[in-house]
Amino acid sequence: MKLLKYISFLLMGLLLMPSCDKSLEEINQDPSRLSSVEMRLMLPEILAQSAYNKGATAARAAGLITQQFIGIDAQQIQIYNYVIGEDAFNNYWRTGLYAGVLRSCQVLNEKADEEGSTFYSGVAKIIMANEYALAASMFGDIPFSQALLGTENTKPEYDTQESVYTGVQDMLTEAISDLGQGTGYVGGDLIYNGDAALWIGTANALKARYAMHLTKRDAAKASASALTAIANAFSSTDDQPNFAFGSAQIDNWSLAKFGIERPATLGINENFANLMTAKNDTFRQDAYMELNGSEWTFFNAANPSLVWGASDAVIPLISYSEVKFLEAEALARTNAPDADVQAALEAAIKASMDMAKVVDPNYIAEYSDVTGLSSDDKIQRIIEEAYVAYYGHNLLENWTNYRRTGYPALTPPAIGVNGFNPSGVVPRRFLYVGSETQTNRDNVDAARARQNGGLLDDDTWAFE
Repeated sequence: MKLLKYISFLLMGLLLMPSCDKSLEEINQDPSRLSSVEMRLMLPEILAQSAYNKGATAARAAGLITQQFIGIDAQQIQIYNYVIGEDAFNNYWRTGLYAGVLRSCQVLNEKADEEGSTFYSGVAKIIMANEYALAASMFGDIPFSQALLGTENTKPEYDTQESVYTGVQDMLTEAISDLGQGTGYVGGDLIYNGDAALWIGTANALKARYAMHLTKRDAAKASASALTAIANAFSSTDDQPNFAFGSAQIDNWSLAKFGIERPATLGINENFANLMTAKNDTFRQDAYMELNGSEWTFFNAANPSLVWGASDAVIPLISYSEVKFLEAEALARTNAPDADVQAALEAAIKASMDMAKVVDPNYIAEYSDVTGLSSDDKIQRIIEEAYVAYYGHNLLENWTNYRRTGYPALTPPAIGVNGFNPSGVVPRRFLYVGSETQTNRDNVDAARARQNGGLLDDDTWAFE
């Protein structure tokens, strides 16, 4: 009898086992950890990280290389003197880029596809394209087509810089198509509040930027492509894609955060300060820097006039000023009338001053005048004016402009020959990061071999 009761209980247990397993699964779920995040909550993090990167380590290094900043202490001195090793950008590569904003964009894009929300997929592709292009401009060949596959492929091959630029333009085209439908917006757009048309304008502005990156490959084609894109870009400073940071240490602008956390390690290069003084660009100079004793500083928490050193800075992903500088250069390269070039350059300088919250009509009139200049001299003036206008919020594009045009003329620090490019020239690229050398060496070595060794003084394909 007892045996029969035991068998009965055993059979009942076996019959109930599937439902018990299901209950155990439910019990083992941690209610404090989200298994799925709504798109309206994902987008703010993506926009914030993309904007934050514009003042983080790689951007600051570009500012040191182009001599708007100078190293005063610690790593900043090393970077200024071209001691830029494989460890310099590990954090940017891993957490700022691939496992950061790019991975977040990938997840958002996949979720948008599942839910049929073309607005979110469009914005995700714009941010993703921009971040890939910026990385390619710094490092040359990078993981692209095999990137972000997780455990499916932990050692991605490096795509050529040329193919990345092509892929970026294709991604921006897809983004424009998605946003042309613009469906499914439910919140989280901290820049345009769901205005798909303005995001399309941003995509076209970025198309123009990355077309002009390739002027050393084919200036005529790059200029024509840029002008076509600019015709469909946003058309005012009010419409540029601004991201507003907060004033607290947990949500402030990365350049200001650096000023707070690493005081007296980074300053304004005296040559840059003297350049602005010599051109009587005093209004913007007061908005960019402050004289502290004998040294110029970019940050002072007590000075709210320092527009790019403020914790709550408003940072454009791409500015209207840049769009007009790109237009002016493209027009100059296609032999457009002086009046057209001048109108674009005038608008570019004015837009820069608008962002700095200053007005100087005399400066604008003097330095936008290109009457009678040769095509090369017009380009020099445009790039040199962009150099000043891009300070603080667009540092990487200054470095790109220098590598593709040679302007402004920069004299490398004499001690730079002791750095990691014994030739001592202004660095042409960054070294691949140490974490990649350690975990993906074969593909990194293959990329180096395609790029003459991949040292700091080796040009990448775009800037050869």
